[in-house]
Amino acid sequence: MGDTLILGIDIGGANTKITEIEGDNYKTHHIYFPMWKKKDELEKLLKNYSDNVDYVALVMTAELADCYKTKKEGVEDIINKVENAFNCPIYIFDVNGNFLTPEQAKKNYLDVSASNWNATAKFVSEFIKDSCILVDMGSTTTDIIPIKDKNILAEKTDLDRLMSNQLIYVGTLRTPVSFLTNKIEFRGKLTNLSSEYFAITADMAVILNKITEKDYTCDTPDGSGKDYESCLTRLARVLCADRELINDDEIVDIANKLYNKLLELIRENINNVAKKYNLKDVVITGLGESILKDALNDHYNLISIKEIYGKDVSLSTPSFAVAKLLQKQLKY
Repeated sequence: MGDTLILGIDIGGANTKITEIEGDNYKTHHIYFPMWKKKDELEKLLKNYSDNVDYVALVMTAELADCYKTKKEGVEDIINKVENAFNCPIYIFDVNGNFLTPEQAKKNYLDVSASNWNATAKFVSEFIKDSCILVDMGSTTTDIIPIKDKNILAEKTDLDRLMSNQLIYVGTLRTPVSFLTNKIEFRGKLTNLSSEYFAITADMAVILNKITEKDYTCDTPDGSGKDYESCLTRLARVLCADRELINDDEIVDIANKLYNKLLELIRENINNVAKKYNLKDVVITGLGESILKDALNDHYNLISIKEIYGKDVSLSTPSFAVAKLLQKQLKY
């Protein structure tokens, strides 16, 4: 029955990720799709992947996007668009580890809201390591999920996860660098930073060669290029300067100092979770795997999804995970 085609779909606020799984074969698609601008085009996008699909497994976080007034409205709209795009059974994964029908999911909308991290965690507990911390660093956020004896011990809502060191609103691409700190050492002085939307973590990551220009999939703050030179120009603005006022070596030094703040922020949150649950193994995934390695290599035993399943799966883990979990449940 290896020819049953299961589509795992993860609809995020900024990116939609789709994994096709047929037996042991899989293929992933990563689409930059800002829902706050394009939500009415979602059905059309999904129809591009609708041929010969037998089952759809769905997770979402886009119900949080500001194009929706409430999570209820967002969940209903997203499920309706998925139902319109596919002529096959649809299962929505919830925060309790269950698959729901579209009707059940709309009724229990809070249970399917922001459930993508839970799909990844359940997949890790079933297929990779039954006791560990799962850390998934994407474009926008970093999830820190404790798993013990296959039990996912994370808080259920984003608010509770923010309160428990299990969610950091910092990512590889879209975080304004002023979120990392409001002062850095510059020319021997502790210098204030501007909090304007001048540069993001993607600019810093390109400058320091942590991601490629191709990985820079979101919009730039100034609408210009994603190349090394453009990233330097944007980062200079964080000190209300330009490349005539400060030289490129100084900008690279600023990038390094901001990067160290990022690593400290990640480590601090993971250390708190590790201490609370007495865990030393960390499974890493997402676009920020190389950043997570820099933050954690000397402190934890690391297991990389990228090294096991490849970069495409690491970039789209929830969509891969939810498809694998449905495949296991349906026994295909």
